[in-house]
Amino acid sequence: MTVDVEFTDTSAQALSFSLAHGRITPLASTVVDLSPSKGQTRSRLELHVIGSSHQVILNHGDTDAFIETFACLGEDERPDWGTTRTTDGTWSGFARHRFRCELTDVVGRFADAAAEVVAASSAHDHHLVVDFPGEPGALTALALTRSEPEQVSWQTWHCYPQHRQIVHSHSELRRRT
Repeated sequence: MTVDVEFTDTSAQALSFSLAHGRITPLASTVVDLSPSKGQTRSRLELHVIGSSHQVILNHGDTDAFIETFACLGEDERPDWGTTRTTDGTWSGFARHRFRCELTDVVGRFADAAAEVVAASSAHDHHLVVDFPGEPGALTALALTRSEPEQVSWQTWHCYPQHRQIVHSHSELRRRT
């Protein structure tokens, strides 16, 4: 999907991470129903592209139970590349969130690296790939990689062709054991 918005994020170094930021109106979304059976409160995982950044929202009933924001907001916590961040909390029955992100400098053709991102994200049933006009290879992709009663996982890719960098994140929510 191509959005009618120019690519404007500055760089991977401008990304910040938050579990406390409110909902941001997305440019594009895909929503996955996580409800295990009829009669239970509806749970959804919303994968959102905001700018060339992302939000993932766990919605339980009519409530946003959890929001992960990884965006160029100029606030919150900067990523610690290659380190797993673990946060305990209470998010609609989930008790632990893990987040890890890697920054890769692309040495070959950026178009080839961007095509690999599209292929990796599109390999999953529930995914979203958004291209931004004006900068070839400028895209953001999200994919739900696991959806089980005890764990929900997703990955994201943020491509910065002007700096020849790709940010790849891995996240999961786990229930109490």
